[in-house]
Amino acid sequence: MKNNPLHISIVVIGYNTGVILKKSLESINNLIVTNHVVEVVYVDDGSVDNSFEMFSDYNLKFNKKQLKLNENHGRSYARSEGIKMASGEWILFLNSNIIVESHLLLRYSESMLNKNSYAYGGCVNYSSVDSVFEKYLNNSNRGIKKYQNNQNINYQNLLFSNCIIKKSIFDVVKLNLNFKCYGGEELDFASKLEKMFPKMMTATRGAVATRINFPDYKK
Repeated sequence: MKNNPLHISIVVIGYNTGVILKKSLESINNLIVTNHVVEVVYVDDGSVDNSFEMFSDYNLKFNKKQLKLNENHGRSYARSEGIKMASGEWILFLNSNIIVESHLLLRYSESMLNKNSYAYGGCVNYSSVDSVFEKYLNNSNRGIKKYQNNQNINYQNLLFSNCIIKKSIFDVVKLNLNFKCYGGEELDFASKLEKMFPKMMTATRGAVATRINFPDYKK
């Protein structure tokens, strides 16, 4: 990987998040790339706002692909369509409400050089109008933050809102397309990955993203 470019497909899924999507795309445009070949794949899960048109019109510095589903199918289905469209060896999964830090790809690349894994999970910070809930979500003992860099992680801490996974793994470990609600598809996929390929998920603490407009605790 030191000499050959790293081919990455950034797969973004979204549903009725037009305003937030623009901020996410701005952050993707600010990503620092060195030895990378990058494309951005956007799957719109049946939005009725202007999300799809915004992506289509947005001037990304990377090659882009887009697909608008005719109805809302749920996160697993949308991601599976993005995987089919992706041409990269690695897939960086983001949601349309995620803001990435500019060094994200560099930090993931460093982890790949230091630790051979099939999946790498980055840190997710949360921004919420519920300040108490926000403090809980950002606790240093939650998620990837509780691990040392390049340490093996528990399957429960691999989040599709900020992780990079080798595309070929999806030929073996399938997404469950029956999941439509938040969270279930991540746990299901990661638990199957752990059973089939133990200790092949790694923490990349320096790959940081922020989930903006996170719902309050009651929601």
